[in-house]
Amino acid sequence: MRGPRLAERAALAARALHVDVSNFYLLQYRQVDGYLTTAKNSGTHWLKFMMSHAIATEHGLPPPCFTSGQSSDDYVSHPKWPQKYPQTPRIGASHNLPSALLGWRPLFRTLKLPPTVVLVRDIREALLSNYLKWRAEKGLMLSDYVYAPAPGQRTLSDVWWYIDFFNRWGRMAVNMPEDVLIVRYEDLQIEPKYWLDRVLRHYGVEASAASISAAVAASGRERMRSLLDPNFNEVIIPAKAEREAIRFSPRQDAHLSALLSTHLKYSLGYGYAAGSRPSGAGRADEATASDPPIRRKAG
Repeated sequence: MRGPRLAERAALAARALHVDVSNFYLLQYRQVDGYLTTAKNSGTHWLKFMMSHAIATEHGLPPPCFTSGQSSDDYVSHPKWPQKYPQTPRIGASHNLPSALLGWRPLFRTLKLPPTVVLVRDIREALLSNYLKWRAEKGLMLSDYVYAPAPGQRTLSDVWWYIDFFNRWGRMAVNMPEDVLIVRYEDLQIEPKYWLDRVLRHYGVEASAASISAAVAASGRERMRSLLDPNFNEVIIPAKAEREAIRFSPRQDAHLSALLSTHLKYSLGYGYAAGSRPSGAGRADEATASDPPIRRKAG
């Protein structure tokens, strides 16, 4: 076992070094008012649509026509694209894995990097959702997400990608809790108004209670599905029954648990890292000692 573990760690260290010396996305686009950085298949389109709707309502502008495709980026988009409404806050969005160098607090503050919101989801659920989205187009099997050797496939968001995402952003949130806000998809589902307000305030964006309520009311799952761009073929909101029918086998689940327990340093409340529960689906209430504080609604 020691040989494979050492090989895994060496492969992950090599990929980490490549990211650390090449990925300065936060610095490159520091002119934005804030970043929305999301783990893939973790509710990105939902939070983006709620944010966009609240900002549009607050400024008396039309909300996005669709929840997918080009229109869904009218207010929150990749920062390299032109801003459609310059009078609104500029919020950049990506699935960025940041260089660890930018996680050094004095450098982050010296460079005046914008506040960042990081949206995450139970890793198992995100993996299953990603598989459902891409299995037909890429000819994938669930085993591709679970058993790929470290450091994983460059073109696939497998378990190694999520481990890297959680560890990098978890470390930044611990070092800079005032600048990096962790939001969990499961918490967002329970208290969407509260968390939408928290996200916007983290950016310094004011939105009235009426704007927040209107955004949440306009962003229910079925309405999101009804507003998908017919010219945009990417499946971002799968049918609920189809999604619930896909599960990991007990063997796959045990293998995932072992990988997460070994390599995940920041569970972000899901109970996956060493010292927390060794198996089973993570819950959004099981922080480890190394995790950043998860700021819940008071009371």
